[in-house]
Amino acid sequence: MGNYNFKVDLKGIIRLLSDNLYSSDKVFLRELLQNAVDAIAARKKADTACPESKITVTYRRKGNGAELIFADNGIGLTKEEIHAFLSVIGQSSKRDDSVRSSYIGQFGIGLLSCFLVANEIKVITCSATEGKPYQWVGKSDGSYVITEPKKQIEAGTQVFLKLTGAKYQFFTEQEIIDDLSEYGFLLKIPVYFDGENNKQVVNQNFIPWRQPLSMADDIMEFGEQVFEETFFDVIPLIGDNIKGYAYISTRQISANTPIRHKIFLKNMYVTDDGKELIPKWAFFTRCIINLDDLTPNASREGFTKDHKLLRAKGQVEKCIFDYFVSLSQYDVRKLKQLAQIHNVAIKSLVIENEQIFKLFFPFLTFPTNQGILTGFQIVNASKKFPVSYCLQVDDFRRLSPLVEGTGSLLVNGGYLYDAGILQKLPKYYKNVKIAVFDNSSYDNLLADASAEQAQELQYFLNYARQGLEKMHCGISLKKFSPASLQALYVQGEDALFQETMDSNSFSGFFEGFDFGDSEDEKSKDMLYLNSENSFIQSLRQVLDAGLAQNIIQVIYIQALLAGHYTLGGAEMELMNKSLQKLMEYALYGGEQEGLQYDA
Repeated sequence: MGNYNFKVDLKGIIRLLSDNLYSSDKVFLRELLQNAVDAIAARKKADTACPESKITVTYRRKGNGAELIFADNGIGLTKEEIHAFLSVIGQSSKRDDSVRSSYIGQFGIGLLSCFLVANEIKVITCSATEGKPYQWVGKSDGSYVITEPKKQIEAGTQVFLKLTGAKYQFFTEQEIIDDLSEYGFLLKIPVYFDGENNKQVVNQNFIPWRQPLSMADDIMEFGEQVFEETFFDVIPLIGDNIKGYAYISTRQISANTPIRHKIFLKNMYVTDDGKELIPKWAFFTRCIINLDDLTPNASREGFTKDHKLLRAKGQVEKCIFDYFVSLSQYDVRKLKQLAQIHNVAIKSLVIENEQIFKLFFPFLTFPTNQGILTGFQIVNASKKFPVSYCLQVDDFRRLSPLVEGTGSLLVNGGYLYDAGILQKLPKYYKNVKIAVFDNSSYDNLLADASAEQAQELQYFLNYARQGLEKMHCGISLKKFSPASLQALYVQGEDALFQETMDSNSFSGFFEGFDFGDSEDEKSKDMLYLNSENSFIQSLRQVLDAGLAQNIIQVIYIQALLAGHYTLGGAEMELMNKSLQKLMEYALYGGEQEGLQYDA
């Protein structure tokens, strides 16, 4: 048995980084920027007399490519550190865990990312503590060479990359400036770009939370420049090692719309994905946040899911929540405007939180049979007359005509979150009475027809019931509003149960079970004829069984369509036959079909 060392395929590792770890090749700019920032921070800790910090990025075209130079006046590296940190993959230049927690990057991994865009990396460095320059040249095949340049350089580090081919075509001067501006937006260290067409400081930005005093207009303008849109208001995000703002959008936003934020760690841009940090219900905000105490993940494009991340998320959520509470106390007008703009978004929030429910419910809007009403109006209405709500939009459409003129209020709870909110209403408002509208609720809307009307229509009703026997639908004469409505179709509980069984594979499980008597009106489909309707009243003249059956079948189909029910094959066939039959009555005359009329 022998002991062996396995070889590492550096090119394979680079492909792995490109395909699985980093989201794009441009992260090499962030890694080099981070290495420079960490090196400067290390020098400041070791040398209080260090010069003014700066990072310089130089871009020069050379032949069929371009040379990119990253230079910093940080602490630099000794020869021992070069061997330890540049030439050992994954090794950090931060000497121990206590020091490493102050930084984000790892020099070895950061430098390795440069192989995503170049086949060779040259590093010239001089340690601020040792004062001797060294040159390290590494290649993507895993080989490297260390030499000692004769020319003395100041303390710091320079990284040289040559961009060729597709990388040269993509990483233009402007692309590099844009990327550096994004990654280094909050950096306090100036980042100078020295190009052939552009010479500028890429991160000279006004950061409101760093000012002794920032006006509200300045903070709002800051957000509009960062996100390139206008906002309704801004919420300061302040916590332990957290500074930033949450800007509230002026446009309605769906909960499923991807929201892009600006999230920084120790002033270095990390990600635009806020799902780990921003509350899910706050999807109507766009946040710019700088955090000092989170742990970056391997790619440094997100955070490790630990107690520190959960704590930070809780603090962000509290800031947004406290903003709502403050509005309820000092600016109800703005709270109302916010609820109107983000009605659906706020509803998703109130359904989960009692305090937010009480804050916002009065300003939320709901469709009703009396138009769009606020929660405040619904609560007031419940003190005067019955209030109920439908669980489905189609139910609301069917029922709205019935409650006209009755003094009742019917709320459409068929939209997202509405039914859940209305269901909780009595819990938070003790004196409010509101109930879901179900089949038993028809008793309050449908009164019995007079005995005289029932007697006059007795013959027609007897024939009509025969006409709907095949459809398993009963008929009842009732009195309801509006009088213009001829009939109302109500699906019984049996039909709803059967519909559920038909859509589920376990329907056979119930075969043979006795579910009791199903002859009552609530359990079977019913067609209610309106005794107040003039056409229904005129049907007392129809004494012919065939005509009565055809008329009731047409009324049945009309009621289905008016109720937004879907016509199945049996209903379509019935509609075609009954309409054809009625046309034949009209064409050939009632006498030929044995029609009789009551004198």
